[in-house]
Amino acid sequence: MPLDTDEAPVTDAGAPLTDMPAAATIGQMLRARRKEIGKTMKQVAREAGLTEGFISQIERGISTPSLISLYNVANALGTSVDTFLSQPPQHAHSMVSHAGERRGYNVETKERVYELLERGFPGAQLNGCITHMPVGYASELTSHEGEDFLYLIEGEMLYEIDGKEYVLKAGDTLHFPSSLPHRARNIGAGPARELWVGTTRIIAE
Repeated sequence: MPLDTDEAPVTDAGAPLTDMPAAATIGQMLRARRKEIGKTMKQVAREAGLTEGFISQIERGISTPSLISLYNVANALGTSVDTFLSQPPQHAHSMVSHAGERRGYNVETKERVYELLERGFPGAQLNGCITHMPVGYASELTSHEGEDFLYLIEGEMLYEIDGKEYVLKAGDTLHFPSSLPHRARNIGAGPARELWVGTTRIIAE
């Protein structure tokens, strides 16, 4: 059930959280959808740019995918990320986004929060998200269409892009083709916040 906005925990930026299903529930939903359309884990893994082992771990509730990996898997299954949100975003297409008024979403853990930034107008090409990553956070290796631009708001992160490592501190940026295999890890002593802007439409119009 979605959390009531008035009582929901908030991020450091003041964004109320909306629960996404727990890892096991997401895994059950993904497995049911995969069987419904008759695909194997190997097929889904190949189309999602992930390993078959990781797809198996997601389905068994052992591993939790990042938002972009969930997007890739949803695409491979012919559905959308919205399917796994307790309360899908309302598309107001507001040109202005105020801190403290944005809703935050999470996948299983309350510590990893995604503030999905509303697209300013219908048909917009750019998409944005502020990701809150706890100490020790490490994403899986993934790739997808489009391009990614990252601005590290807070903390210290290690990004691996096509086998090369880049250490970013607050104020640093990174811009690369999303088709290159990439992953990220919080190597700092505290939580990190990252602004992502990209052409990948994670949430449907």
